[in-house]
Amino acid sequence: MRRLLQHIIFVFLVLFILVPLLMPVIFSFSEFWQGILPQGFTLRWYEAIIRRPRNYSALMVSLTVAFGAVVLDALIAIPAAYALNRLDTRGGRWLRNVSMILPLIFPPVIVGTALVQAFSRPPLALTGSVFMVIVAHALIGFPFMFRNTLASFQTIDERTLSEAAASLGANLWQRLRYVIVPNVLPGVMVGALLVFAISIGEFEVTSMVAGFTAQTLPLQLFQQIRNDMRIASAISAFLVYVSVLTFLAMTFLGGKMYGDARDRR
Repeated sequence: MRRLLQHIIFVFLVLFILVPLLMPVIFSFSEFWQGILPQGFTLRWYEAIIRRPRNYSALMVSLTVAFGAVVLDALIAIPAAYALNRLDTRGGRWLRNVSMILPLIFPPVIVGTALVQAFSRPPLALTGSVFMVIVAHALIGFPFMFRNTLASFQTIDERTLSEAAASLGANLWQRLRYVIVPNVLPGVMVGALLVFAISIGEFEVTSMVAGFTAQTLPLQLFQQIRNDMRIASAISAFLVYVSVLTFLAMTFLGGKMYGDARDRR
């Protein structure tokens, strides 16, 4: 009886998670869906994302913003994680904890409001530009990039590696490029995948800082819900695919990072 109850709870949890995600995926391949089951099979709604200029432009903006946010976060998070990992004092440990937790407790709407107030007036009138959306997404994704990068630094003996490279004549830049970064690359990649997935699906802050020239896919999805639910389902399904692929890649890289850390021990 106990085992049966466990199976029932497990099935319920799986259905609770999968059914809402599968609905737009199924609808995105259907001609129409008015009864219990969908009718027909088509790829027309996916073609509409590519062929319609507005949808295609939103897709390109989303990809540009996501890659830009990943690059910006990597440029900041790797040196920050390196420095804080070296700061092995009580204050350094406190600063690491604050850096990993504090950005997560602020709702996105606060981030969006702050950006609108800070960058809506000359000479920093950047609100409405693609660059502003990249900055906003980088701010939201930074804690995830930083946490995973710092975790990678903590799984290696970074000081010994740096000292060995320095004894061979490598300067700081060479140590970072050829020694440190390759060893923490799995954590950086996990952080990059998280930032990418968050950016692709981000709506709340984007709706506050994006203008007419920086319409991303989630903003276009919101408009299509009112215009054509079938195209909206295809956009939703695409976002689901990105999330699933990100999860699989993170699982692979996380397992690799854990296995490498265990081998070093």
